[in-house]
Amino acid sequence: MTKTTHVTDELELYALDALPAADRDRVAAHLAECSACREQSRLLEEVAIALPNTLPLADLPARLRARILMSARTDRMPAPRRENAWTSWLRPNRAAVAALATLVLILGAAEAYTLTQLRDTQAERDQYADIARRVAHGGQTWYMAGRDQWAGSGGTLIAPGKPDAAAYIVFHDLRPVTTGAVYTLWLVDADGHWVRSANFTPSGEAAQAVVLDAPVTGFTQCALTVELQREGKRAGPLVMQSRIAPSN
Repeated sequence: MTKTTHVTDELELYALDALPAADRDRVAAHLAECSACREQSRLLEEVAIALPNTLPLADLPARLRARILMSARTDRMPAPRRENAWTSWLRPNRAAVAALATLVLILGAAEAYTLTQLRDTQAERDQYADIARRVAHGGQTWYMAGRDQWAGSGGTLIAPGKPDAAAYIVFHDLRPVTTGAVYTLWLVDADGHWVRSANFTPSGEAAQAVVLDAPVTGFTQCALTVELQREGKRAGPLVMQSRIAPSN
């Protein structure tokens, strides 16, 4: 086994600070001289740092811990590599993430039972990034805070400054609704008239964007209720409502 291959096999443990002191010093010395290994180590450390912050902390079940420890002892034979395959690990791939997730489980740092959680977390981050790009256009914003059993939920109405861009609301942590019910978004004018703007069901994701069917010009508030009908006057419980904003 070559020196480069040996260090490569130990980078996951190095990223989690799980190597013995002597081995860690040896790997650190190699990283000081090898830019390729150093870049791979940096990418793995980013994943290792992100895992505890994105997955819920929990005690690892004893039986699951035993299975993982047994797997770690018996299934660490390296896969055959071609002579030119060293470039393939310069990118953070699923195998590296899987190795880190397994090691985090062994250390009891997070409850990461499958890679699905990691992929879902990345998908949510991509959604947040897309929302941030849309907000960058500027414009009017109203925030609604959840009330009663919806405390902890919320939504931000965004009316972009671009004339051709529709207004929308980004909700977070919406609770599920009963079968047949929908969330209904209302716009409220200065005289207290409520106008239905959108009906939708929660997606189950941490963040959900809903496009409004009408412009917000002339309205001073927005509100969210749970309704059994997609048309008609407001009848259901109030979930959240923004503060009064100056009319346009």
